[in-house]
Amino acid sequence: MTKSTMSRRDLFKFGGVAAMGVAAAGALAGCGQPKLAGTGDAAGAAGDGSTYMGPSFLNKPAEITDFAEEHTYDVVVVGAGESGLAAIHAALEAGATVGVLQSLSIVQTAGNMGASIDLTKTSEAGIKAALSFINYKSDYRANMGQVETWARNSQEALAWWAEAAAKGGSESKPYDYVVNCNGHDVYFHANTYFHDEGHQKGALVIGEQVQEEGAEIFFETPCVQLYMEDGRVAGAIGETKDGGHVLLRASKGVIMAAGDYVGDSEMLEFYTPDAKGLHQAVDFRNGTGLKAAMWVGAQMCPASHTKMVHGEGPKVRFEMPYLFLDRHGKRFMDEGCCRMGYLNEFTNKYLAEVDFAESTAVKFFSIVPTNWQEHYDAWESFSDISIHNAYRNVDPEAWIKGETLEELAANMIAFADEEGWAHDYTVEAIVESISHYNELVAAGEGDADFGKRDEYMVPIEAPCYAVPRGANNIDALVDGLWCDDNFQCLDADMQPIEGLFAVGNASGPFFGNSNYPMDIEGLSVGRAITTGFATGRYVAGL
Repeated sequence: MTKSTMSRRDLFKFGGVAAMGVAAAGALAGCGQPKLAGTGDAAGAAGDGSTYMGPSFLNKPAEITDFAEEHTYDVVVVGAGESGLAAIHAALEAGATVGVLQSLSIVQTAGNMGASIDLTKTSEAGIKAALSFINYKSDYRANMGQVETWARNSQEALAWWAEAAAKGGSESKPYDYVVNCNGHDVYFHANTYFHDEGHQKGALVIGEQVQEEGAEIFFETPCVQLYMEDGRVAGAIGETKDGGHVLLRASKGVIMAAGDYVGDSEMLEFYTPDAKGLHQAVDFRNGTGLKAAMWVGAQMCPASHTKMVHGEGPKVRFEMPYLFLDRHGKRFMDEGCCRMGYLNEFTNKYLAEVDFAESTAVKFFSIVPTNWQEHYDAWESFSDISIHNAYRNVDPEAWIKGETLEELAANMIAFADEEGWAHDYTVEAIVESISHYNELVAAGEGDADFGKRDEYMVPIEAPCYAVPRGANNIDALVDGLWCDDNFQCLDADMQPIEGLFAVGNASGPFFGNSNYPMDIEGLSVGRAITTGFATGRYVAGL
């Protein structure tokens, strides 16, 4: 076996955590060619002529030097979604000229709700408590400078978005709510568009506005490489529909706002392996911009990345700790963790049972008594429960009901069959699980199976409901390129890369947990708009 001479610093040059795969490849080089899952042959010749071993997306291509067009701007933005549009607007407002590469034929956003802190109502201690709360929910891995940028700028940024969208007829329906963080009330104001067409309707209007203000957007021209000059990122290279290339030079900086990589299965399984088997909801966010950034030395945040897993509509997003029954009709967890965003940690093991080929294997039922409202009122003061998503409440009319346990079980099976769930329910298994749970409650000795909080141990007697739950769509990854407090991308030595910035889901680590914390509703979109808004202004002023 040959001995690897690659240093630790050399490993990180391959793109953050991807170095682990490269290290293994180097150590085994004398024992045959290793393969990484989903990559085919792991070894190959890189575009720069070197021998590369590792995931294909880190295989640096040959440098593009022939351009059909060249343009020069102060700021170049890659991507025209929520964060990109905010960056474009802020840079223009600061007096910069702006060029934009957009892979699609239109501007494109994906959110419905964006949260901001109401600075007129929240105390300074409350603001700091909110930062601490977000860090706690992120396993203490959040970049607190980035989180504070959101806290201090979100009110202004989201007010701009709402006003700009309203000019085109996309009126926000405000949602105000309070979260107690470390004993302090934090007042949140959210722009919501559930009643309309989501943020996309307003984004189309804002896209027109920024072009009228002078931004030049090159549609259907994805960023395929970054342009380097004198050791700094000095532009972005787009590929046109006919295969030609256009160079947008940037005198001040390039802002990567290209979103995440949820549509690239290889990147997804490499950086977020616990998402394997979930339905990839968006194919056009395929990590192209992230790859271009890594090829010039930018690092991805450490795995496993923060994933946003959805799949429960508001009528059934019943986040209360009743009995949960898995795809076999068996209880499988302490239901005290009942928020949709975290449940995949308990259910993704079922994806392996179907060889990761059917995402509905994570679906389950919550068995709910008819007096659930009484329990909500009793538990709300000390619990992390929810019966609404913004102004949209759960609706028992959308739930499954049974006058007897046997009828409930039969109706559950019929529903699962109609929806095409991957399951093997039987009436006997469901009735046995509910009956056993009621025996635990009657014994009064606590939850001897999973250790659930005693207050949550209440009987479930017929008539009762079954609420279909389980999130099986991975909508976004909200970790991206590792950035400093100013959203400037960092290299292997944790030093800022001159001229390169990232915002929105292309940046991180704003969240550090493997799951997007939904405890503050609308935080992801609010963060995207705010980081773009703040960074666009910052880069324009360099």
